[in-house]
Amino acid sequence: MITGSEEESRALMMNAAVRIVARHGFEGFTTKKWAYEAGVAEGSLYYHFKSKKDLLDETFFMIDDEITALYSDEDGVPEERGEIRGYAENLWKKHYRYLLDHPDRTKYYYRFRTSPRYTDEVQTEHQDDSKGVYRILEQMDKSLHLAERLPFHVLWCYVLDTTTSIAFRVITGGIKQSDETEKQLACLVLRGLEGLLDRAAEPAV
Repeated sequence: MITGSEEESRALMMNAAVRIVARHGFEGFTTKKWAYEAGVAEGSLYYHFKSKKDLLDETFFMIDDEITALYSDEDGVPEERGEIRGYAENLWKKHYRYLLDHPDRTKYYYRFRTSPRYTDEVQTEHQDDSKGVYRILEQMDKSLHLAERLPFHVLWCYVLDTTTSIAFRVITGGIKQSDETEKQLACLVLRGLEGLLDRAAEPAV
């Protein structure tokens, strides 16, 4: 039986949800399986969460907060334009390695973002411009003038979608992980970002 503070109890329950979805997908998630995994009575879900949907949404936001926290070093953005690519690549590697180091979280996050659960309502809450990644983009904007070409949330969603998709395929065996693969993937993501910005800068026809 779970004991501890309300916050600790909720975290333990959300981590149980992560493990269930990682193993069985959302279609295989049941409150019975979840309660067994969490070590609680099935009815306790509704003491800590409004509904099953609330539990699954909050679990997604827990992982999302962990990912965006990786992009919290806004004071470290270099002022020189030529140094920004290397800085961005190092941030991406930290993000990518987090996903590889937390395979259950990555499976949950990928499956949530590619499912009907990722509704307009969830996306609106997900695009929180107070998060560290947006402050970093604002700092980069001083040199790169990003906002003149694409909204920050478009750039961030591209990074999330591409990186999570790649990490999911590595974790599930679709792509073989190696230092060389990671280097190639970093180039792919950064070139894709540069391509988005180049296309956004083209005059309308």
